[in-house]
Amino acid sequence: MPNAWVHAVIDIIAYGRPYFSLHKKKDEPSQTLRWVHRIKRHEWYQACGKKWTLDEPFPSRLKELILEIRTANGPKKAEGLMAYVDHDYIDRIWDNLSPKEREYWEGFFMYVLFNPKILKEWAKVDVLEGRIHRTSNSREDWEDCPELKSEYIRLRSYVNAVKDRDKNLHIEHYG
Repeated sequence: MPNAWVHAVIDIIAYGRPYFSLHKKKDEPSQTLRWVHRIKRHEWYQACGKKWTLDEPFPSRLKELILEIRTANGPKKAEGLMAYVDHDYIDRIWDNLSPKEREYWEGFFMYVLFNPKILKEWAKVDVLEGRIHRTSNSREDWEDCPELKSEYIRLRSYVNAVKDRDKNLHIEHYG
């Protein structure tokens, strides 16, 4: 299973926000259940092969549900559900990677996280100014998200600690 910080970096790229606490909470059962922890809080993971496949991870019914939640509860709730569901999808993808491939992807996500310029230019997330580029109704705009700055600092500090503990990830040019 990928560390919560990997999920959080993917979410910054996909949504502009890390949802770090969501991922830590979702994987909390791993502290006692270890590798079988996905029997709890991983409903979408368990539904693989029944409601979705790796070729079609987000079927139309799920997309409809997300739109319903957006209409009823707003875009933040809908995005939170998307992060919750994509956590399980990423876990399924991770299961198919070799240890070397996992190490590669951790290095890649760490590199992206430690390079705010890449996040701004490629992912359209300005972690230093707290802004997320959004497209809505064919209109593009930079949305202010002041809490993003502190979320980024928290996540970067956490990943720095991970990097310092893991000899495979402790490469000076990561930042």
